[in-house]
Amino acid sequence: MAKRSLRRDGTQDHMYMTLKEDAQLFDTYKDTFMAALLFGYSNERRKKIKAGSEIPLSVFSEQDLQLIKLIMHLENAFENFSVDHDSEDDAEAPLENFDIIEEYAAGGLDALYHELEVFLTDSESAQNAYLDLMLKYEQKEFNTEDLINELPFN
Repeated sequence: MAKRSLRRDGTQDHMYMTLKEDAQLFDTYKDTFMAALLFGYSNERRKKIKAGSEIPLSVFSEQDLQLIKLIMHLENAFENFSVDHDSEDDAEAPLENFDIIEEYAAGGLDALYHELEVFLTDSESAQNAYLDLMLKYEQKEFNTEDLINELPFN
C-alpha cells in the first residue's frame, strides 16, 4: 500500500498553531507545511523529525505535489508515486523519499518561526514581517536555467 500522508514534527505543533491560528499567516496546516518546506529547501535546512500529526496527500494540490516531486528529484530521491485513491496499483515511494520532504519542512519551520518570532504576538505585524521576508526572497537571484537543465524530459 502506498503512503498516503506526510508527517509533521510532533515537537513543532505549537509553531504550526501559532503561525496558522494566532498569526493567521496560513489558512491550513498543509499551507504552513508547504511554506516551511519551500523555506527549508531554499535555505538548505533539514531536521530529523519526531513522530507527529500527518497531513493526507489527498489535501495537497497538484501544484503542491509537483513541488514535492521536484524537490525529491533534485535530491535524487524521486520515484513515481500516486495519490489516486481508487487505484490498487499505486507505486509506493520509499519512506525515505518522503523523509526528505518532511525533514525540509521541519527544518524550514524552525527557521521560518525563528525569523518571525518577535512579530508573532500581533497578526498584522506577523503578516507584514512574512511579506517582507517573501519580498527579500523574491529579490534574490535564482538561476532557473540550472534548475531546468536538471529536470528529466520524458
